[in-house]
Amino acid sequence: MKKSSFLVIFLVALLLGAGFATKDSELVKAYVPVLLEQLQAGESAPEPVLVSEAPKADAKVQAAAKADADILAITALDVGQGDSILLQMQGKNILIDSGDRGEAARLLTKLEENHVEQIDMLVATHPHADHIGGMKAVLNRFPVKQVYDSGQNYKTKMYNDFRLQIEKEKIPFEVLRRGQEVPINEMVKLKVLSPQTLYKGTASDANNNSLVLRLEYRDFSMLLTGDIQAEVERELLQTDPAALPAQVLKVAHHGSKTSSVNEFLAAVKPKIAIISSGEGNKYKHPSPEVVQRLHDLQADVFNTALCGDIIIKSNGKTCDITVEKFYDEQQAQAA
Repeated sequence: MKKSSFLVIFLVALLLGAGFATKDSELVKAYVPVLLEQLQAGESAPEPVLVSEAPKADAKVQAAAKADADILAITALDVGQGDSILLQMQGKNILIDSGDRGEAARLLTKLEENHVEQIDMLVATHPHADHIGGMKAVLNRFPVKQVYDSGQNYKTKMYNDFRLQIEKEKIPFEVLRRGQEVPINEMVKLKVLSPQTLYKGTASDANNNSLVLRLEYRDFSMLLTGDIQAEVERELLQTDPAALPAQVLKVAHHGSKTSSVNEFLAAVKPKIAIISSGEGNKYKHPSPEVVQRLHDLQADVFNTALCGDIIIKSNGKTCDITVEKFYDEQQAQAA
C-alpha cells in the first residue's frame, strides 16, 4: 500500500470515529479522492515555500545588479602633485590624466584595486608631466582601446614618447575640440567645452589648451577643467555659460591662484569641489584664496592631499561622496 493511501484511510477513520460522517456519507465520497490527489501530488512536488522564495531572492539579486549597473563612479586618485581621475560604469573604465612619472607605480596599484583590466578611453588633458607622466606605465600595463588628447605640439621627450607609443601600438587616437561629444554609454557622455583652437601667447599656452570636459549623466554633471587659467575661464563665461553649472567641479590647476576667478566659480555653483594636489607640495597648492572662494559659495571642498582618493557615486539624480582618509576641519584650513 502506498504511503498516501494509508494516510487517506487514517484520516477517514478519524472522521468516522469522531462522528462527523458515516462510511457512505457524501462527505467521505467527495473528500477522499481530493485528499488522495493532494497527497499523491505532494509526494513528488517540492515544498511550496521553496517555490515561492526562489523568485523573491532572484528578484532582489536582479534589482541589486540593476542598481549597480546604473551607478557612475568617479574617483579622483591620490597621485601626489598631479591629476588622475577614473570614471567607471557598466564595466567601462575611462582614465583622465595619469599623474607624474614618479607616481606611476602608485597609479597602477590604485587602478588594479579598482578592478581595472583594460582602459576603454585614455584622456590626456594637456602634455605637462604631472598629467601625462604615468601614461607610458598605463599603456604598458593595460590594453587601451582609445586615446584622446588636446593636440598640442609640445616638444618634450615624455610627450613625444607617449605619442610614439600610441602610434606603435596602433591605438585609435583623436584630438578633441569644443563642440564634440564623447559617449561613454547610452546614458553618460563627455562634452568638450574647450579649446576651440589652440591658444597662443597666453601666460601658459600648455595649461590654457587643456581639455575642458563636462561629464553628464541624467541630472548629474561634473566639470573637469584640467589646468586652465583665468583667461580661459573668462572666455568660457562668454562662449558657453549655460554649460558651466555643475554639481561637482574638478578645480583647475590644483587650486592655483592663477585660476578659479570669482565670476567663473559663481557660474559653476558647485556643491562639491575636488582639488588634486600633493601633500606639502612646493607650489603651495591649493591657494588659500581659492579655497575661501569655494567656501564662500558653500561648496564642500575635498583635497586629495588630505583625503587620499575621493570617490563620488551617482545614480544620475543624486550623488554620494566618500574619502580614503579621514580629516578634520582644522586640517583642511591649515592646508
